[in-house]
Amino acid sequence: MANTISIDTKTVATILKRLEELTRDVKELKAKLLESEPPYGSDEWWEWSDKKAIEAFEAGKGIKFDSAEEAIKWLNS
Repeated sequence: MANTISIDTKTVATILKRLEELTRDVKELKAKLLESEPPYGSDEWWEWSDKKAIEAFEAGKGIKFDSAEEAIKWLNS
């Protein structure tokens, strides 16, 4: 059994307008939140990669070793 609903033209226009607004908002958020990665190996990529690594380390996401031996021991564990 098929169900049918009727929506007046003004409501459809309101829905379409809101959908356009939401689409624009999502695009803006994606542009702000998802930084695009420069081409791999380029000077820009190395600068971007270093910046990301420093941010991660400063946020406590890195591991610090006091010696090469300590790093090797950690790698072998």
